[in-house]
Amino acid sequence: MVDIFQEVEEDLKRERSEELWRKYGKYVIGTAAVIVLGVAGREGLKTYEQTTSIENGTRFANAVELAQAGEDKQDAALEALDAIIADGNAGFVAMGHFQKAAIYLRAGATPSAVSELEAVAANDDIDQVYRDLAVVQIAMNSATQSNAKDLIAQLEPIAVPENAWYYSALEMIALLHVAAGDVAAAKPLLTDIADDGDAPSGMRARASEILKAVGA
Repeated sequence: MVDIFQEVEEDLKRERSEELWRKYGKYVIGTAAVIVLGVAGREGLKTYEQTTSIENGTRFANAVELAQAGEDKQDAALEALDAIIADGNAGFVAMGHFQKAAIYLRAGATPSAVSELEAVAANDDIDQVYRDLAVVQIAMNSATQSNAKDLIAQLEPIAVPENAWYYSALEMIALLHVAAGDVAAAKPLLTDIADDGDAPSGMRARASEILKAVGA
């Protein structure tokens, strides 16, 4: 009889985890395109201002303009970004991939977007801050119950206070634990976010809501 009760309890835990992932996972994943667009624009401008290659900066600005000009301009934007990636410096290569990922995300072509992000994460010539962002974005756009543990392992080196993407990585790890059915592992991470005055207010509110949902 004890074994039966244990099996029922495990089933209930698994169902609760799946329900939480369905409810809250979409909020984090839904911000992925916004983050990519924001960083690509902001960091692209910074790269433009710092680089000595005015030509590359102009080409990138023109490609971004095409990307924002409407659906009929997306193929031209992708071609322009491919040209930048092919012969630009490391900063422009990263921004080219991020912009391509943003275009693919808007079009609903998530696997193509993830491929662009993987190209950033795997390129040792690109600054670590961009590579870390790519890892976070990969998790946000490819997370499932089956790959949750692998993604957690990739995110853990980023989920440290000194990293620029600390809070995003920490929140994603917590949600991945939920996706994997390990709510107990998610609770302390969510508590850290909810109690951290330096965390983004929306993220703190979301962490508090999830904690209430799991009875913490």
